[in-house]
Amino acid sequence: MARTLVGYDDSPASKSALAWAGRHAQRVAGDLVVAYVSSSALEWELAAVQVNADPLRHEFERRLREEWTAPLRDAGVTYETRVLHGRPAEALLRCAEDEGVELLVVGMTGRGTLNELLMGSTTHKLLHQSARPIVAVPTGWTSDGSA
Repeated sequence: MARTLVGYDDSPASKSALAWAGRHAQRVAGDLVVAYVSSSALEWELAAVQVNADPLRHEFERRLREEWTAPLRDAGVTYETRVLHGRPAEALLRCAEDEGVELLVVGMTGRGTLNELLMGSTTHKLLHQSARPIVAVPTGWTSDGSA
């Protein structure tokens, strides 16, 4: 069975990626691993002001299990969820290796090349570091293939 990893953060881009991955899983009779990455930078900032990050992590886990993956359940797609910690590209690549997935799917924000050069981009890093095929789904992609 073909396994696909989807990076998800509840943004419009990641919602498009999840929709594409769900359709792909149905076409190839595969399953999905849907992963949310909790940024290590955010956790360091919370620790600096002495805020316990555990409730926030649990909320991300709940949302990923429940409302964020509801479209997959409604479509009958088989999936598992993972909440990862660290830098998004590195965490997704590590998860892809650990889960033995064949394909990575991420949302593409379309912010532009200058922004990527200045700020960095998870998609850009994945494209240059992954040993697996990657699908970058544009924000607004719909199941009929339009954007």
